[in-house]
Parts: sequence; C-alpha cells; structure tokens
Amino acid sequence: MDRRVAKAGKFWDRAARGDGTWYVATGYLHQNDEFFAQGARETDTFLDFCRAAPAMGQAQAVLEIGCGLGRMTHRLAQLFARVVAVDVSEEMLRRCRGNLKSFSNVDYLQVPGDGTLEGIADEEVDLVFSYLTLQHVPAPSAQLRYLENSARVLRAGGRIAVQMRSASPVASVESYAAHAVHLLQGRHTYGRCWRGSHVKPSVALQRLSSQGVDAEALVWPFRPALCPPHLWLVGTKAPTLT
Repeated sequence: MDRRVAKAGKFWDRAARGDGTWYVATGYLHQNDEFFAQGARETDTFLDFCRAAPAMGQAQAVLEIGCGLGRMTHRLAQLFARVVAVDVSEEMLRRCRGNLKSFSNVDYLQVPGDGTLEGIADEEVDLVFSYLTLQHVPAPSAQLRYLENSARVLRAGGRIAVQMRSASPVASVESYAAHAVHLLQGRHTYGRCWRGSHVKPSVALQRLSSQGVDAEALVWPFRPALCPPHLWLVGTKAPTLT
C-alpha cells in the first residue's frame, strides 16, 4: 500500500478524537442539531443535482464512501432502505454508529483507504454517493481505484454521484489560500492526508467508462469563499450484455 494512504486512517482517527466536527464540516466547532440539519439539506440538494434521489416506493441501497460522523448518513438512512457506510477511520465509524443508533438499516465497514471496497459484493447497491472524501485521498491511484470499485458494486442501472476536487489552476490557488487560513486558526491542513491529490476529470471519466459507467463531470456552481470548486462525477452503470 502507498505510504501516504497507509497514514490516512490514523490521521482521521486523531481528527475524530479532536475537532471531529470541524474536520467533517469546517463551519462547525461542535456537534449539534444544526450540524445534522445542514447535512440533510446538502444531501437532498446534491442528490437532486446529481439526479440520484431514490425513486418513490422503491427499496434501494446506497453506499456512502466517507461517512465521517454520520452528518449525511443520517439523511441517507431516512431516504434509502439500506445504507452501507464506509470510512478509513475506526473512530469516525464508532462515533457515526453512536449518532445513528436509532437506525437499523445502516451497515458500517472500515476500509483501508487504498480504494478497495472489500466486504461489498459485486452489484450490491443502487447508488454510490460520496461528498468531501475523495478530495482528501492522498494518492491518485487510490482515487481511481475507488471509482473502479464503485462501478463494481453498482447494480446495472445504478447511479454514481461522487464529488472530487477540481484540478484547475484556480482551484489549486484557492486550496492553498484555505490552508493558510486554517493555519491561522491553529489547524494544520497542508499534510497530504488532508489536501489529498488531484485527478484530471478526463482520466476519472475514462476509468469509469472502462468499468461500464457512462458518466459526466458537473461543476457545482455554488460554494463558500476560499472553497475550491466541487466537481461531481455523475453517471449510470450500463446493463450487462449477455
């Protein structure tokens, strides 16, 4: 495993034990009702934007890559019949499980962070959803492997709605500016486990296409100041030809 990737779980364990809410959603210093309410609003907004909201009356399963403290998992558990919540951090998963103890339709799985999704079978879910996670993955190869395995676990006709960091020069400048602001706040986010790595959208889309997913890259038009543009990979897995 890539040395940078191997450190990710420990980094996010420390983050969860410290300022976990801030590292999950930088606008919050404490976990409260609004922390989850904002997560619910964002979940609904991004599912609509990616045309990935569950169909009425259909029992569907969703895989969330990077569940963190369950800020968005909580809403996904309300919308979907089953949620598979994965994270590289054992501590994040422990806290997520505690925050969602009233839900019986959520399965929790720790993954190594190298892009493999062991424990999830082929064609097991109807949607793969991920927000503010791939952008922190330290190695491009691991990001691409997450995409490959997302396609693997999707059923035919299933949707992918995965956010990643924009690779544009403007996004890089804004990212470094954000690191400077975080440093002034006493938080060191320049390390690879936070700032992650960049994958060109064309490369990401090609990787999905090679796995049978017809996808496009959509730029989210609204974002806070100093927040780099969010790029969403949105698509559908083609039926298997027999």
